[in-house]
Parts: sequence; structure tokens; C-alpha cells
Amino acid sequence: MRVLVAEDGMMMRRILVRALEGWKYEVTEVENGAQAWEAFEAEPFRLVLTDWVMPEVDGLDLIRRIRSAKLPFYVYIILLTAKSEKEDLVVGMEAGADDFLVKPVDHNELRVRLREGERIVRLEQELAEQNRQLRETQAALVQSEKLASLGQMAAGMAHEINNPIALVANNLAVLKRDVSSAFELLDMYRSIHDEIAKINPELAKNAAELEEDCDYQWIRDESPELFDRSLTGLQRVRDIVQNLRSFARLDEAELDHLDVNAALFAVSQVLHHEIEARQIELIVDPGDIPLILCEPVKIQQVLHHLLLNAIQASDVGGKVTLSSSRCDEGVQIDVQDHGCGMSGSDLAHIFEPFFTTRAVGSGQGLGLAVSYGIVRDHGGSIQVRSQLGRGTTFSVQLPVRPLDNQSPGGSHES
Repeated sequence: MRVLVAEDGMMMRRILVRALEGWKYEVTEVENGAQAWEAFEAEPFRLVLTDWVMPEVDGLDLIRRIRSAKLPFYVYIILLTAKSEKEDLVVGMEAGADDFLVKPVDHNELRVRLREGERIVRLEQELAEQNRQLRETQAALVQSEKLASLGQMAAGMAHEINNPIALVANNLAVLKRDVSSAFELLDMYRSIHDEIAKINPELAKNAAELEEDCDYQWIRDESPELFDRSLTGLQRVRDIVQNLRSFARLDEAELDHLDVNAALFAVSQVLHHEIEARQIELIVDPGDIPLILCEPVKIQQVLHHLLLNAIQASDVGGKVTLSSSRCDEGVQIDVQDHGCGMSGSDLAHIFEPFFTTRAVGSGQGLGLAVSYGIVRDHGGSIQVRSQLGRGTTFSVQLPVRPLDNQSPGGSHES
């Protein structure tokens, strides 16, 4: 474990460093509080030994700075001091020190205090890991509920929308046929217009005026195309509903073969409105890849999260690329955007539950955490490359078939 030693007395500092190195600690030594804070900012330490009285920045000020820093872990601080009055020790503990040692330092006592500090730091690490696992479990449960809700919604939409669509489509087909027959009849009457005019000029005149008022020729010429466009529009709605059903995989078993390329197109259709709203140029580049055995609903959920993130990270009029290819593990899926990108500090946390770079209230921070867990449970891996201002690429690698000891319901290392 790394230890930061801040002591302005050279002899005392060398004694401390020699003892710590003899106990196999990795030691960084500094002469005063200002140097200690600079070293701590560069790379935080879990254990800190600091003298009380030092030039520039004293030990109490150093402790207060460390405690005020927003760190994702706990720092155990031992205060070294020649002061032994109870009031002085209380001041040091109130500043944030965890323990204290009175100079001259007894080596055995120092070692015991350091071991206690290590124990507390490791307990904090274990607690943080348990908390992370608990948050992952919570995120998975939330996502499970969302998936169930999505399935119910898709089933309801399919039932409520498909029936009226079928009714309208059938009626349009019948109307197209009957209108075509009516036009044939009207064309026949038009062909004998001159004969009707000889017999009944007034009737022929009224018919000609009515024909002009309703713009019959335009109706005659455009009606077939109007019917075709209407039927095409209805088919588009049917396709959207079918893509949603495919996305939710309502009709299939939990574990099944998935055509990844078809999934890419289906997810892009589900997010078609988001893509159009931001005027995104979406490029889908399917590769020559085999089917994979997986839980299709979950893998499509991963694709949905990654594509939605790419869309939201892109500027209006930006470009997003979805591609698939073979890799050593099986199949690789790349989702690339050319948007805002992420900093190194954000990249270190993007797969943590509830972490989000979006504005407060606009994201739950669950998508990537759940995606990571899904890919891991399928025996795959997910990596990310990003540069601020240049965009981000997520790469998902999945086996064609999970190993015998890798079932998508379990937990595995990636």
C-alpha cells in the first residue's frame, strides 16, 4: 500500500521512511504540507502520515484539504506531533485526523497504527465493492421491469394498431379496385360526349362544367398514385410495429439465435424518430457474420442503449455508424459517433450504475451499467474509446455460442 509521509525534519523523515520501506510499504516523502498537497492532488494516497507543525502548510491545514476533496474512497490519516495535551489532540482529531502518534515515534506503535489504518481502508474497499454490486443488482432489477413493460407495450401496440391498419389497408385495396372500375365507366361516358350533346346539349354542357370544376383529369391521373402512397404509408406503420415486436422479441424463447445484422436495422428503426429529430446521418454497415446464441431481448437492449447514447452525444447533423464484423471471440459490434466525446475521468466511471454525463434529470445512468452486465453475462466484453470533441466508439464482442459454464443468466468476468 502507498503511504505519503509529510515531515519537515530530515532525520525524523528518514527514520520513518526506512521503517515503512522495511515493512514493504511504497513511500512518497515530502518536506512540508504544500508539497504533500501537491503530491496528493497528482495521485491520491490511502494512507497519510503528516507532522503537525510544518512550514507553508501545516498538518491540520493539509488534513482539512484532504477531507474537503471529493474522493471516491477513504483516506486514513495519522497525525505526528510533539504535543501531548488532551486539548491539542482533540483539535487534531476534529480537523479530520484518524489517529495520532506522539514524537519520538515508537516503531512498534507506528506499525500497529498503520495496520489498523490498512484494516479500515480495506474494510472501506470491501464495503464499496459490496455497494457497487448492490447497485448493479438494483439496476438489473429496474431494467428487468423496464423490459417487461416494453414487452407489454409492444404487445398492446401490436394488437391495437395492427387491427385498424389491416382494416384501413383492406378498405383502400377495395376502394382502389372499385375506383379504377368507376373511372373506366366514366371514361366510357366521356367517349360518347359528342353523341350526348346532339341529343341533349344542356346535359352535355352541365357534365362538361362539372368535369372542369372537379378537375376530373387530375383525379383520373393522380388517384392510382395516391392509393399506392397511402398503402405504402400503412405498410411503413406495419413495419414499425413489426420492428418493435422484433425489438422486444415477444414471440421467442429467452435463449435463441440472433441475427445481429437484422437487430442493427431493427434498433435503428425503433430510434428512427430520434435520428430524424437530430438530423443524424446513420450508416449501418453489416458484416459477414454468423448467428449468435444469446438472449436476444437483452442484446437488442444493449444495442438500443449504445445507439441512443451515440445519437444524444452527436451534434445536430452529425454522423453515427453501426457496424458488425468477425473477431477472435466471435462477433464484434461497433457503435461510433463523432460527437462531444468524454474525458478520462468520465471514462473511468461510465459503466457504474447511476453515473451519467447528461444534465440532471435527463438520464438515470443505468443504460451502460446494465449493458455492461448483459455483455459480461453472455461471456463477452465491451470497450470504449473516446476523445473530447472527437467522438466515442463502443465495441461489443460476443461469442457465437456461450461456453458450457457461461449461461446468460449467470455472472462471469469479462
